[in-house]
Amino acid sequence: MDIQFANKEALYFLFVIPVLAALFFLFLTRRRKALQKIGSRKVVLPLIEEYSSSRPIIKAVFLLVAFSFLIVAVARPRMGTKLKEVSAEGSEIMICLDISNSMRATDMYPSRLENTKNAISSLVKKLSNDKVGLIIFAGTAFVQVPLTQDLKATDIFVQSVSCDMISEQGTALGAALDLALKSFNYDNDMAKAVILISDGENHEANPDPMKLASQCAEKGVTVHVIGTGDVRGVPIPKREGSSDYIKDSQGNVVVSKLDEASLKQIANLGGGVYIRATNGNSGFNTVYDHISKMKKGEYTSFAEYDEKFGIPAFISLVFFLAYCLTLNRKNRWIKKLGIFE
Repeated sequence: MDIQFANKEALYFLFVIPVLAALFFLFLTRRRKALQKIGSRKVVLPLIEEYSSSRPIIKAVFLLVAFSFLIVAVARPRMGTKLKEVSAEGSEIMICLDISNSMRATDMYPSRLENTKNAISSLVKKLSNDKVGLIIFAGTAFVQVPLTQDLKATDIFVQSVSCDMISEQGTALGAALDLALKSFNYDNDMAKAVILISDGENHEANPDPMKLASQCAEKGVTVHVIGTGDVRGVPIPKREGSSDYIKDSQGNVVVSKLDEASLKQIANLGGGVYIRATNGNSGFNTVYDHISKMKKGEYTSFAEYDEKFGIPAFISLVFFLAYCLTLNRKNRWIKKLGIFE
């Protein structure tokens, strides 16, 4: 059966082991040369009481092996899967994130998108037993992360999102809501919510976001909306961090404005709240307060890997104890017994 590692990055520390071995070999070489300056090894070594040339090497081997298995344990080897029965309560939350070019605007630091990604990450870390998914949209919408209990994976995908992931530009709010509505599991009694984050400049009339918001409410899905950007409008950089701005066909700089009226209407029809995000208040704390008050549905099982880190951890402990118990010099008491003579 295949062995996988939960923390594969830790295995890179194994490259340190041969470096330590080389340094120890260099130390032995220098010590041998130092003894040769005093006199012949056959003459000098017998003068050193209970000297052992092999025990320091044995101790070094024990220590290096102990560290090697400790690194493997930290990497968390796991094999296969096992079904673990649990009893937990949670909600289903689908995050719809606008990644159109207008999200590059810098009226929020360092940009609308980067500011929002950090806020989503903070929200995900607060959640525990909930299932969270991610939909990204611009001119069209895609499910980036299906509803999952693996919140760490969701956070990783959120941080990898960029405005370059969808070439078809626009702001298809309706398509995002439609996809979110189809993503929920209506066979359970878990509370369901959509968190829609956008500047609200909807360029796609079909499907109608207002109609979709109403359909969400009819199916018991609450739609919370967070508006990003400035109502006065700001230019849109061509690339992240660029001072070169997008222009229209007449050469005029394109300005992106927050359309609060549309976003407020979507939140109202969806039975949720609307919050305008600022640099000091992302709005996600308010949304979290509402989500935490929703009725939680119960689920009883999920699949997880069978962890095997205990085996290398135990082997590491054995070799470390062997290292501690092995003396650098010959043991005079064992020598008196004459066992090895």
